[in-house]
Amino acid sequence: MKNFDFLIIGSGFGGSVSAMRLAQKGYRVAIIEEGMHFKNSDFPKSNWDVTKYLWAPLIKCFGIQKISFLKKLMILHGAGVGGGSLVYANTLMRPKKEIFENKNWPKEVNWVDELWPHFETAKKMLGVATNPYLAQNDLAIKALGERMNVAKTFHATEVGIFFGEPDKNYPDPYFNGEGPDRAGCNFCGSCMIGCPNGAKNTLDKNYLFFAQKYGAQIFSGLSAQKVTALYGGGYSLKTTQVRSWLNKRGPTFKAPRVIFSAGALGTVNLLLKNRDHFKTLPNLSKHIGLDVRSNGESLLGATSFNKEKDFSKGIAIGAAFHPDENTKIEGVRYPAGSDLLRFMAVPLTGDGNFIVRPLKLIARLILRLPQFIKLMFIKDWAKSTVILLVMQSVESKIKLTLGRPMLNFFRLGPKAQKQEGEIPSFLPVAQEAAKDLASILGGEPQNIFSEVVFKTPATAHILGGAVIGSNTDNGAIDVSHQLFGYQGLYVCDASVIPSNLAVNPSLTISALAERFASQFPVNPENKSYQMPIINFSFDKNLYRSKS
Repeated sequence: MKNFDFLIIGSGFGGSVSAMRLAQKGYRVAIIEEGMHFKNSDFPKSNWDVTKYLWAPLIKCFGIQKISFLKKLMILHGAGVGGGSLVYANTLMRPKKEIFENKNWPKEVNWVDELWPHFETAKKMLGVATNPYLAQNDLAIKALGERMNVAKTFHATEVGIFFGEPDKNYPDPYFNGEGPDRAGCNFCGSCMIGCPNGAKNTLDKNYLFFAQKYGAQIFSGLSAQKVTALYGGGYSLKTTQVRSWLNKRGPTFKAPRVIFSAGALGTVNLLLKNRDHFKTLPNLSKHIGLDVRSNGESLLGATSFNKEKDFSKGIAIGAAFHPDENTKIEGVRYPAGSDLLRFMAVPLTGDGNFIVRPLKLIARLILRLPQFIKLMFIKDWAKSTVILLVMQSVESKIKLTLGRPMLNFFRLGPKAQKQEGEIPSFLPVAQEAAKDLASILGGEPQNIFSEVVFKTPATAHILGGAVIGSNTDNGAIDVSHQLFGYQGLYVCDASVIPSNLAVNPSLTISALAERFASQFPVNPENKSYQMPIINFSFDKNLYRSKS
C-alpha cells in the first residue's frame, strides 16, 4: 500500500492544478490517471489512426479521445496524462459575471470577487494569448456573424498556445526558464488530435510539469475503483490496470485526503459506484448524479464544394461570435486528412420526436440526393468543413444513474435519465447558423447524427453531477469542495459546476481548482520546506500578427 498526503484521481484541469499547488506546499501527492503518457511524437498524424486517437481499452485503443454514448447524451471527452488538455481546442475564456450570480451558485460566496484573481493566475499558468491569425475557417465565422446581423460581437479566441515563429524552438518563454522548452505554432490544425510540435500549452507543460518538479508522482494506466474509509482515519483506493484484459488488480493507495478529479462523467461514475454498488461510501449525498448539464451545446457544420478552400489550417477554434446574449458560436476545425468523424454527420434536419425527425432526415436525403452523393465523395471532409460549436447559458439538465454498458462486463458505468428542463437536441439558432454557413461556403449543412436519429444532444463539455451547494438538498459538495458526509473527500473538476457557462469550461475549472487548493496551508510537517516561487514573465514580442 502506497502512502501519500493527497490522492488525486484524474490529471485534467482540476487534478493538475490541485496537484501542483499541493505539491508546491510540501505535501506528498499521488495522481492516479486512467489514460497514458504522451510525448509530442506519440500523437496520431490523423484521427484515422484509431489506436492512438480513440480511447477504447476493450479493443486495445489507448488514445486521447473518449466518446461516451448515454441514453440522453453523447459526450466527447479526453484521456491521458493531462486529461482533456490533450484533445481540447485550447480555448480559455472567462464566462460573464452574470453566470456566477445565477441562483444555482451558493450565495454564501461572492464568486466574482473570489474567482477573478484565480482566473488571472490560471491564465498566466496556461499561457493564454489571443489568436493572431484569422484563417479561412475564422473568416467564414466572421461572415456568418455578419449574415446573422451580429458582426460587432465577432472576436478572435483566447487560447493556450505559444505563438512564436512557426516550428522555431524557444527556451521556456513562460516561467523564467524553469519550464520546458517550446516551439512556435505552425497553424496545422492538429490541436484536437494532439499537437505534434509542442506549441499547445497542455497541462504536462505547466501545472503537471511543476507538480512533478515539486515531488508529485503520476501513476498512469490505472483505473480508480473502490474508495474505503479506514479505521483510525484516512482512505484507501484500490485500482485496476487498464491494459489488462481482465482488469488485473493494480496498486492500492492510502491517504488522509482524496480528490476526485476524473472529469464530470468519471467522477460521478466513481462516486455512484462507491455509494450504491460497492457501498463503501454510503453516506454520500443523494444529489450525486443530479444537475448534469451539456453547457447548452449543439454540434453542427457545413461542408463546402469549393475545392480551392482549405478550412483545416489555423488553430482548432480561432474565432467566435454571439448571436444573442445567451449564445456563443465558435468555428472548429480538424487538420487535413482527419475526417474520421465525418461518419457522425448527417444532413441538417428540422425538429421532431423519435419518429418524425428521422423521417424528415430520410425525406431530406431523397429531395437533395445529388448534393449528398456529391458530399459523400468529398475527398477530404476535414479540409472542406467548418464545424460549429454552439453553446448556451439557458438552463437544461439531466441526471446520471448507474447502468451496465453493452460490451462492458467488468465495471459499472453511468446512464442518463430525464430531469427537469431536459437538455434539448434541437436549437433553432444553431440550425439557422448552419444553414447560413452552408450558403456562405457554397455547400451543405449537417447535424451530428445523435441529435437527429436518437434525439440525443452531443457535448464536448459535460458539467455537473457533483455540484457545489449550500447543503445536501442542493448540492453534493460544500463551498470548500468537500463531499457532504465525508471529511477529507473532495471533488475538483467540471462536475462541481452548477450552471451552464456558455463558454468552454477549462479556464473556469482551473480557477475553481486554484481557489480550492488555496485553502490548504503549507505542510507543517515538512520542516525543511521553502515555498518555491514561479515568476510569470513571457516576451510579448513573440506573439506576432499574421495577416
